[in-house]
Amino acid sequence: MPCTSSEALLRHRRALALTLLAYTAACTFTAPPSRPRPPLSADELGLPVVTVPRPQLTALHEDAPGRWSGTLTGDGEQVAFQLRGDAGRSGAPVVLLVPILAGGADLMESVARRVQARGFDVAFCARADGALKQGQRGRQLDELFRRTVLHQRLLLRWLRERAPTPVPLFALGMSLGGMVATVLAAEEPDLAGTAVCLSGGDIKTLIAASSESRVQRWRRWRLDEDGIGDDSLRDELAQCLDHEPLRYAPAVPTDRVLLVSAEFDTVIPQRHQDLLWEAFGRPARFTVPFGHYTAALAIDTILAKVTSHFSHTRN
Repeated sequence: MPCTSSEALLRHRRALALTLLAYTAACTFTAPPSRPRPPLSADELGLPVVTVPRPQLTALHEDAPGRWSGTLTGDGEQVAFQLRGDAGRSGAPVVLLVPILAGGADLMESVARRVQARGFDVAFCARADGALKQGQRGRQLDELFRRTVLHQRLLLRWLRERAPTPVPLFALGMSLGGMVATVLAAEEPDLAGTAVCLSGGDIKTLIAASSESRVQRWRRWRLDEDGIGDDSLRDELAQCLDHEPLRYAPAVPTDRVLLVSAEFDTVIPQRHQDLLWEAFGRPARFTVPFGHYTAALAIDTILAKVTSHFSHTRN
């Protein structure tokens, strides 16, 4: 007797679950060094020391129980943000999710729900602007990085001042957001821990190496619009991108970092993942046997490892 559509669907789900289980079993974990290298100072790295002014809260609304939206202003910027939970007032630790520069609102919500379910309050900003779009060149990209980091720092300062007693604050960034989280962690040494997922360094060479369609559209636009080649584009980015994550990573304590890598990632190729891992001082590293986007299949496994890392570093 032929199986019904519901039976076929059930078999398909079972097969998918077994496949995912097999892939999850293939994940690997690299322990951090027993004697992590000490972080380097801003002076040693030639990094600017940027003071963040006190932000002004201009709006805060409870859209639903435990779901808040608000607006901050500071240093000429307006920051729209979201909170999940009491975001510090209850004494719960807070995870700041760093936005993906090219979009990802649905992903942010999905990650926020999963992190909150593991005992953390969550906060995240709206994007400062889109990245890698026509009209942007090296200077504009670096300015977007600067503004994005500033938005995160303004929200972190407000969260610290909002809490009646100090609570642990963490940062979690994915993809381009992971690059921003690297700079953020260097400029915010009081962060209790940082997780950088599916990210890497050496942006100047990553542009030509990445398979990401948005990156390649921007690259082709630069080559066609400005009549330059990849070598010239690489030289421009080397000169303009002051917020290169490899420059900032050595300022972050190695034992506070977790790097999540995807073994078959072509958006952030393995070389670029390895460069960032080395720049951090070879921190704890969790590798999943997926690509950049298929790593979403292991999102619960990844976030379990991330929140476990946060729970460890807060103690």
